[in-house]
Amino acid sequence: MNARNTPDVTELFAGADAGSGAERMTGPDALMLNMETPSNPMHTLKVAVLDTSRHGRPLSLAEIADVLPRFLGMFPRATQRVRWVPGCSARPFWVQDNGFDVADHIDEVWVGAPGGRTELDAVLSELAVAQLDRNRPLWALTLVHGLDGGRQAVVVRVHHAVADGLAALNTFMAATAEPGDRVPPAPVPEALEQDTQALTKAARAESRRLVRRIPSVVSAARHAVAARRKASHGELIPKPLTVRRTSFNARSGANRVCASADIALADIQRIALAAGTTVNGALHGVIAGAIRDELIARGEEPGTSVTIFGVCKDLGSNRVHGNEIATAMAYLRSDLADPVERIVATGESCAATVACRRDVGFELTEKLATYTGRLGPFFRGLAANRAPLVMNNITTANLPGPRTTRWIGDIEVVDWISFALAIAPADVNLTTYSYAGRLSMGLIATPESMPDPAGFLRRVVRAVDEATDALGIGEMAREAS
Repeated sequence: MNARNTPDVTELFAGADAGSGAERMTGPDALMLNMETPSNPMHTLKVAVLDTSRHGRPLSLAEIADVLPRFLGMFPRATQRVRWVPGCSARPFWVQDNGFDVADHIDEVWVGAPGGRTELDAVLSELAVAQLDRNRPLWALTLVHGLDGGRQAVVVRVHHAVADGLAALNTFMAATAEPGDRVPPAPVPEALEQDTQALTKAARAESRRLVRRIPSVVSAARHAVAARRKASHGELIPKPLTVRRTSFNARSGANRVCASADIALADIQRIALAAGTTVNGALHGVIAGAIRDELIARGEEPGTSVTIFGVCKDLGSNRVHGNEIATAMAYLRSDLADPVERIVATGESCAATVACRRDVGFELTEKLATYTGRLGPFFRGLAANRAPLVMNNITTANLPGPRTTRWIGDIEVVDWISFALAIAPADVNLTTYSYAGRLSMGLIATPESMPDPAGFLRRVVRAVDEATDALGIGEMAREAS
């Protein structure tokens, strides 16, 4: 398909503007909203660990309440709420929250002694199931006191309808600065009146446009199928619903468990160079090793596993809201005992599926979500505990972050951790961001599928050491650390 002759998806399906600042929710954003149920939270956690020693005192909730509103204008969704009107229940509007009060969105907690990762992860596990109030903008901030070394943490719960991983990263970058720099103020926009009749009229007009554009969806589907068939090394890309369930896909409930850890980015880079793969391939090869060890420890046969991860439409985008990703499936060769073979084979699958996703494009994903915003929860319900085969055993994400630590005034952000979504039947989700020379890992799961999440991350760390030793670079990695 000639890109120059292809209508821009944002032009075809951008949120209908009904005036007064109202914006129709995009299909991908609405899908994230509609997927939420009482037992299926759809908010992510973004955790900034703070060193306030140069600040001279711990950060207080009163300081946050005073300072935060001065900058929320940088992030439109921060002061917008969801508005349902007749005729657009599947895809509501974003409207300005005229009753916005920052006090409704902030609170504080204290961790237990000694205030390490284990105690912080316990707090995060509770926040992971504390769903957001849909009558207000879909975010909340919790200030965490009592971390070891006198540190604190800021935990932001943000609904996935608001932001995907790249948008969240861009938000973090916009809200922080290099040492000595300051983030310029951006006040909250003035409140606007919202006319229900105008919103309904805009929704109905867009519905008529969508009917007329159904042929373009068919055309996008044909293009996607053709591109998938032409994909080189198609045998390296898993086919949908061909994956056997493992204990990672256990029947699960509403609880969530979180664990965090980090590994040296340089170690993964060395593994990638020595194995002739990418950083993404090397990381997933290491994860495959951890899965293999975990399954053996559970008394299961470590066959080939499958991951789903998101591929960003435009990694160079500076957007601070929205979902512009499409999923890709790759084999994690946890069936292979040799760590080098495992990393090489996993890297080949990751490279093939990313290349295929780029060739297929993002148009069909965006369009289908626009037309089928209510079907996601239905299909999830069918697949969660009933289907004998699943799409994937684990969900992963890997994004490049800043090379040095970021600052909020005189407060250093010494760590930044992200936790995504645990959605059955693949409700083990491992998110990694590079931050200041480390790969920061945030694992969220259900306790049924991952009884010991911290133990699994220790397996990832051991898999790094196993890989560096097998590749003959272990001594180099140990000297560097």
